[in-house]
Amino acid sequence: MSETDSESLVAAGGLERQDGEGGRLRRSAARRLEVGFSLIAVSAHTVRGIGEPSATAFVGSPTTASDRPVPIAWGTAPNRFDQGSSVACFFVANTTMRSEGAEWPRLTAVGFELPGAPSGFTLLAPQGGGWEIDEQVALATSRGSLTVDVAIVAPVNPMGRSTSGDPRHLRGLPPNQPAGRGNGTPFCIAGPFPAGLSIEQIINGVVVQFHNVQPHGPSIDLGLWDSPMRAVPLYP
Repeated sequence: MSETDSESLVAAGGLERQDGEGGRLRRSAARRLEVGFSLIAVSAHTVRGIGEPSATAFVGSPTTASDRPVPIAWGTAPNRFDQGSSVACFFVANTTMRSEGAEWPRLTAVGFELPGAPSGFTLLAPQGGGWEIDEQVALATSRGSLTVDVAIVAPVNPMGRSTSGDPRHLRGLPPNQPAGRGNGTPFCIAGPFPAGLSIEQIINGVVVQFHNVQPHGPSIDLGLWDSPMRAVPLYP
């Protein structure tokens, strides 16, 4: 498990009980996940391509493994207003090693599986560069199917060329970026991140997209956290 330091593993089972009329009350699957389904705290995340293991990325919280999303709220109790949204920031680097000056493969998307299928996210940073938010993206991989609840996507075609403006302008993150916390491009997203998760726990469900991982012709690969604890899907 390169570049990671496992700190905790919490598992919570479902709960059900009988009410006074014999009816059955159940917690929803989303709630069970939010209160602790396989939450793993790590110090940073190395990502590796599923089909092309030489394609790699490094994704980490801004400062420490304990960084948490910042709630969007104001006031103090009992007059505190909290709309249930928060801001999470993280860095992404395309650490794929290629020859000096190489422009490919490019990292053209980064997203996350989250518990409870939340939606309604907004990209705060970076501004410019054409990055856009996409939500509830269903993917099929050789390791299984999953749904990316929120993704930041560069506007490119299957060849990895820009669909916005000059197609010669390359979108996404270039290769040969150094690994390590604080390296790469900072991203910030606002939205209904599940309560109780640190940013590193959110990154457990990271999914990235690489374009042109092979030198000839269009070739797209998805990358996941390089850890035996990365189940697919992470939140079944």
